[in-house]
Amino acid sequence: MGVTLKDVAEAAGVSITAVSKVLHGSGKSVRIAKETETAIREAAHRLQYVPNSVARSLRTSRTRTIGLVFENFGSLSEGPMYYVLMLDGVAQELFRNHYRLTILAEVSHKHVGGALSDGRMDGAIWCKLPMEEEVLTQLAQSRIPVVALNTEAPTNPLLTYVSCDNEGGARLVVEHFYALGHRRVLYVMETGEDDTPDATARLRGFRRACQEACLPFTEDDIVFWDRDASQFADWWRSGPPHTGVFAWNERVAGAVLRRAHESGVHVPGDLSVVGFDSTPFCETTSPPLTAVRQPILEMAKHAARILFESLDNGPDEPRVFTYPCTLDVRGSTAPTSMVRRTRRKPVETSNGPVLDAERGNP
Repeated sequence: MGVTLKDVAEAAGVSITAVSKVLHGSGKSVRIAKETETAIREAAHRLQYVPNSVARSLRTSRTRTIGLVFENFGSLSEGPMYYVLMLDGVAQELFRNHYRLTILAEVSHKHVGGALSDGRMDGAIWCKLPMEEEVLTQLAQSRIPVVALNTEAPTNPLLTYVSCDNEGGARLVVEHFYALGHRRVLYVMETGEDDTPDATARLRGFRRACQEACLPFTEDDIVFWDRDASQFADWWRSGPPHTGVFAWNERVAGAVLRRAHESGVHVPGDLSVVGFDSTPFCETTSPPLTAVRQPILEMAKHAARILFESLDNGPDEPRVFTYPCTLDVRGSTAPTSMVRRTRRKPVETSNGPVLDAERGNP
């Protein structure tokens, strides 16, 4: 058995109420003399008293634990820093307020309420919350507050949402490509992320911006590649009409740059590439990656602060916070006048398809 409040009280020669007031801040009406407070703290230090978190949770109905739901969580060691900044932002606010963080890799979409409201957590932040109506309804009825992070809010939100302007960010990409003379751009989605809220919002924004700029955009301008972009070489050999690639996040964009290098494709001389997130990772790629910047750290901190407001003040009306995006132009994009090759389809011969010699990049 650990040292209890009773043990500290007996050692200091005071009541348990006085010890609880000094060490736990309970009993607002209780007044403690300075000498008594000193004696209590010295006794607690001498006995190596440590508060019992379980007992404290029972008294306060608080676990002091916040859950972070992030399905399809990726590797932190791959280089892209979206996950690092998101975790950093949430953890900074939680730890500053003496809360613990529990990461939930998956939650049953049929029993969301039970999974989150089973007494283990005081609240939750759900990153990239799915748009399923059943999930949203259960969360709205949950016994704990839930904040949606980096998810576009529906027309009539039932929760509070914190996200960046994904559609606006995609528009910046189109404007950048257009200003450089690019008229055909490939949008690269990631296999398994086709229903991820921010990925689909970026695609929607990109499609609309292309239409408004009178740029051609069909289903042939959307591909689903794995996170290593292993399909790049075959795509390039097919003689695509695209002079630019917009990858839905910086991880995939970085993979495109690596595959381009392996295939002898010069970026930006043969192909311009843009990503999304624009963390310090973009400065480490070759060439440095042009990317849309979303304020990930600030958004994560904001989501955590909103959650604490709900815990302290009770449920609030659903609110929507949308952060604007900017574009960080680096070395992976250039005007089409720099493109060194003439784009033509492979020519069929008796020995099979070969690249037209005029392409200048066999």
